[in-house]
Order: sequence, then C-alpha cells, then structure tokens
Amino acid sequence: MNVNVKDIIADSHLAFLNQENETALRLAKQAILLAPDNPDAYKCAGNACMSLDRYDEAIEYYSMAVKSDPRNGNRYYDIGFALASAEKFSDALKNLAKAEELGCSPENFVQLYNLLGILCFDIGRYDDALVNLSKAEQLIGIDVDILKRKAIIYGIKNDIRNGLMTANQIKLVAPSEYTGYQIAFKLLVQAKRLDDAQKELERAQKYAVPTMDFYFDCMTLELEKYKIDNDKKHFETALGIIEEALKTVKPTVKEVIESYINAAEIYLQLEDADRTIECLNAAQNPVWAYNNGFDVIVKTFEPVTLTEYDVEDMIEADRQKIEERFGDYGFEEMVESIEPDEEGNRDYLTVIEDELQNDVQDDTVVYKLDKSEKVEYSSDNVDQINRLYVGAYTVKKDFNKVIEYARKLQTSENTYSIYMGKYAEANAMKELRLPDFTSKYEEVIKFFRNAMIKDPTDLTAVTFRVQCYIDIGRYDEAEQLCGLLTKEVRDSLMEKIKEAKSGGE
Repeated sequence: MNVNVKDIIADSHLAFLNQENETALRLAKQAILLAPDNPDAYKCAGNACMSLDRYDEAIEYYSMAVKSDPRNGNRYYDIGFALASAEKFSDALKNLAKAEELGCSPENFVQLYNLLGILCFDIGRYDDALVNLSKAEQLIGIDVDILKRKAIIYGIKNDIRNGLMTANQIKLVAPSEYTGYQIAFKLLVQAKRLDDAQKELERAQKYAVPTMDFYFDCMTLELEKYKIDNDKKHFETALGIIEEALKTVKPTVKEVIESYINAAEIYLQLEDADRTIECLNAAQNPVWAYNNGFDVIVKTFEPVTLTEYDVEDMIEADRQKIEERFGDYGFEEMVESIEPDEEGNRDYLTVIEDELQNDVQDDTVVYKLDKSEKVEYSSDNVDQINRLYVGAYTVKKDFNKVIEYARKLQTSENTYSIYMGKYAEANAMKELRLPDFTSKYEEVIKFFRNAMIKDPTDLTAVTFRVQCYIDIGRYDEAEQLCGLLTKEVRDSLMEKIKEAKSGGE
C-alpha cells in the first residue's frame, strides 16, 4: 500500500477521534481518490458521516468497504449499525447477521448483540431480543443497561417472575441506586400486587439513595390504591409525598415541572380548580416558584393554647427522657458522680461545639434552582398543562378560558390532544350559548368521521364523535355508533345517552 495513503488514513482517524469530523471526511476522501479499493479509507469516511448524522452517505461508504473486503465481519457490522441509525431495520438485521456469521472484533461482537437486542425489541421480536442481550452479557458479564432492557421486555411479556429476578440482579450490582427497586416496583404494580409494591418501596427507602423517581413511585402507589377503594385520602397523601420530595431531594428543573404538573393532576381529581391552576402556573415558571418556596400543599396554622397542665406534662416528659438517656440521676448528677483528676478537673467530655455550629450552618444553606438554566418542556408536558387548564376552567365554568386552552391543544403533535382540543372547544361554545356552536359541532363531527375513514380502528375518534352527537341531541346516531365500541365504553356512553334523553334526571 502507498505509504502516503496510510498516513492520510491515520490522519483522518486522528481527526475523527478529536471530533474534527469535516476534516476527517475530507482526508478520507483524499485517501479514496488515491486508493479506491482501500476498505479502511471508506470506513474512515463512513465514521465521519455517522458523527455528522449523515447516515445515507455513511451507508454508501460502508457499502464500498464491504465490497472491497467482503469476508470481514466488521465491515458488515459498520453498515448494519448505520442502517439501524437510519431506521432501516430489516436491512440492518441482515447485515448484522452476516457480521455474526463471519465474526467480528471482540468489542464489535458485544455491540452487535446489544444492537440486535435493541432492533428485535423495536420490531416486537421479544424472545429474539432476550437471546441477543444474553449473548452480549456472556461476553462482557453483568451490565446494568442490558439488565434494564431485559427487565422491560419481561414486563411487556408479563413475565413478572423473570422480571423480578432481573431487578434483583441489578440490585446486587448497584444496591444503593434506585434502578433495581424501581423496576421491581413497576412489575409488582403491573401484577396488582400492591402490598408487595409497598414493601419494595420500603426496601428502597432503607438501602437506596432517595431520588425524585422514588417519591414519584410512592405517589403512584397511592393513586393505584385509590383505584381499588376510591378513598380520596390517597390523593391527599400523594400531594404530601410530592411536597416532601421537593423539600428532601435537590430536584432538577425538569423534576420540579413534573412535580407541579402531577400536583395539578391530583387537585383536578379533587375538583379543586383554583389549586390546579396555581400548580400549573408554577409549572410554567418553575425556577421562580421553587426558589420562592411555592408550596404544593397550602398549610393552615391554628394557634395552640397550652394550659398549666399541658406545661406540667411537657416538663414531666422531658424529665423521663433525661432519665432514660442518662440514668435516674440525670446528666448533671452523673457528671458530678465522676471522680475528679489530680487537679480537681472533670473535663472528660469531648468539646464538639465548633463542629455542631458548622453542621447547623450547612443545614441552613437552602438549595435553589439555577436561574440561568434554560427551562425546557417536552411536548407531553405542554399537552398535559393545556389539558389540565381545560379541565380546571371547565370546573370553574370559565368557558372562554376553556376555548383558549382547547385551541392550544389543537396545535399538538399528539392525536388524542388534538381530538380533545376540538371537542372541548365545541362543548365550551355550547355552554356559552354562542350562536354558531351547532355549526362548530358539525365541523368537529365531520373531522372525526374523516379520521374514522382514514383509520377504521381509531376508536378514540368514534368515542368523541358519539359524545358530540349526545351533546347536540342526535341520540339515534350516537346509539348506532356505540355498536362499534367495546362493551365497557359502549355501556358507559349508552348510560350517558339514556341520561341525556331523560333530561339529566
């Protein structure tokens, strides 16, 4: 091989390692011009394109590397990885299978099985995913990321036993991290074993470092309990958990936003519209709200008047505590009973005042969110906030506000949010008795009908269309559409139709 080409390839590889990807690509192209049959030159070009997210170009370069070196499994691994990144899963699997057949370098073998596991998971081949992830484990030993993927698959397969065994493996590797406990908790909730789920959280509290995920799961458990007994005290407990989490953990801005949204969701369940809106407002200005001590739970203080007997009881309780800790004679008497030294001193106790002062000073440092940190909302966060505003203002019967936030929901990327926004706007116009509310319903009904034509399995569109018919009194059409729904949903809507026909009596 021409020495100059070797040097250029080496320089391209060095530039790639230093994240100078454009330079790496330029040098690789020079090498290709000088040695068009050199597979390493094509590999360097493909690597640079991958780092630049130019997957189609990377696939072309890796294909040329395969053509120049067809018996090397590493070349098939490279193109398989690029195809997977470009979401061309079928072709990716073929090339990765070829890489396995020919053999790869040890590091590529590990990633190959890992990647095969992920791809098989994405296309729903869960058993194959488990096989490939297990092969990766055999090469590198126990790996938490692989174990997490396996646990997710066991959850999807509803294989609770193997899922719990995997969670236990994670706990053996990382007992102070919440990951293994969380996986076990979710599996136990999925299996409706709420008592065991409670015990899992207690184990996590004992052994793992507290995290916001832990407190969110404690909240989830209370909401799951509510589904069983319909006791709204679970909502109050859940709100207390959110409050405790924000005061115990040092949350990120994202976790603060999710906490306020969760609180708003619970307050809406309690039909407390004002507190729902307050929490949503806090979620939209999380740094200011958190740093200024926004409370999820509004505390009411009632003055307590102590009687003479209360004071005596408190003194007696303190005396008993001293006796329990220092003996019948109390602390001072115990010190006096110690024989003095030759100089008459009794300085047997270690002086720790300065250390205590430092501890107190550390405890008084209040954690604050960074004001300069950019606040980012996921599309799900935005949808949740707008949906909860719609719900809160519906409870308050402020239908102009309902229309405002319903229109925001209609700009969502999420189909259900769009559906809900369209229906909520039409319903709010009806509640306001606007003259064009009937035509708005006709427009929305047509929208849902078109959605059903486009996707006959879209039962959400059917449900909203039925509700529209109920709202405008077209009960025969509503009853006819109900036949397309599941029994549970159908029965619920038929009950609504019956109630609407009777005038709500």
